Amino acid sequence: MLLDMKTVSAVDITMTTVLGLVLLHTWLRERDARLVGWWALIMFVQAGGLVVVSAGALANAPDLITAGLAVMLLSDNVKWTASRDFADRPTPAVWALAGPLVFLLTAFSGMLDELRDRFVLFSMLTAFVNLGAAFELARAKGERLISYWPAVVLLCGTAIAVLLIVPLALSGKVPFHLPSEAYGEGWFSNISVGMIVMRIALAFVVLAMEKQQQEMKQRLIATTDSLTGLPNRRAFYERIEKLERERLAGDAQISVLFFDLDRFKEINDTFGHEIGDCVLTSFADTARDKLKAGDSVVRIGGEEFAALLVGVGPASAVALAEDIRRAFAVEAERCKGLPVGATVSVGVASSTRSGEGAGDISALLRQADAALYAAKRAGRNRVELMASEGDESVKPKGAKSVRKSKTRLAATRSGIR
Repeated sequence: MLLDMKTVSAVDITMTTVLGLVLLHTWLRERDARLVGWWALIMFVQAGGLVVVSAGALANAPDLITAGLAVMLLSDNVKWTASRDFADRPTPAVWALAGPLVFLLTAFSGMLDELRDRFVLFSMLTAFVNLGAAFELARAKGERLISYWPAVVLLCGTAIAVLLIVPLALSGKVPFHLPSEAYGEGWFSNISVGMIVMRIALAFVVLAMEKQQQEMKQRLIATTDSLTGLPNRRAFYERIEKLERERLAGDAQISVLFFDLDRFKEINDTFGHEIGDCVLTSFADTARDKLKAGDSVVRIGGEEFAALLVGVGPASAVALAEDIRRAFAVEAERCKGLPVGATVSVGVASSTRSGEGAGDISALLRQADAALYAAKRAGRNRVELMASEGDESVKPKGAKSVRKSKTRLAATRSGIR
């Protein structure tokens, strides 16, 4: 079906401008939505390029068309810049000028006198930067957004659509020497309609991506301790629920470590809250450095921390706890030049590989809490392991074994710091 190119161009320019206004309005309300701001700019630049190309085609002015193609290429280069920025790999915005400058210098250097050849170069450069933008999103690190892949597909679709111009231009069937006639060819209008559809779809995908990313950021803020940068109590229990849902607790050993900084209230009272914060961040950094990838320590609250280790038995858990305890004692000997001498007590509890209660993480939390109480009662600055009832085989070096107790020792622990 042949479509009137003047009508298609008018619709294209209007829709692209409207998309830019919608995106701009969204960005003005939410200035943190950088991708939306970038995409508003892309739409306005794209609309400007379309206006120049259409005017040049109607006036049979190849150089004016070339200038319009450079403006359109600029909008696609901004896509690549925006995609890198969204994927936390920002680049200077001036790099977006590289593609258009290469295009203009090549087109007006005498190397590409024919408009057909300029269209071929424009198509190849445009396809390249759209594929580059898709690649940046596809290799983005961290938690993936659901809308990443639709954006990748649409960017690749845009590249393919633009590349369709190449065989048509090289076939010699399109009268590029008469731009107004080439402009009226049916292939041009059909490709333009496809580009309009993908442009609209991509704009809405960008809005969805930004919304999902903002939700992720809010969730991260809600599950992160602002002082230490560690996950907080909420994140800790969310991970426990996830493990229980996935039934990992029944298939692998799990160890729980509870940490409590010794005499922390005295440190705060003696040296002030600034030094107290220094001690807390010092422990967070020490524990973070000692844990392997995939494991993390969380701040439960106040001076209490915890770690949930999957696939780690009692011997390894105690060795890790002892390593953290010793490293922290060295690190917190002085804080901001003051002789603080902070230490930490650690309670450890581990599940067995099989058997009743092996997957009960709640029971491990109670046991680790009881072991921590025992470490406090035994003099602080030590590691205690809560051994299973009747288990004489697990007595790792560097820790005392404490028997299970049905008494809730955590209720009395508040008096021993």
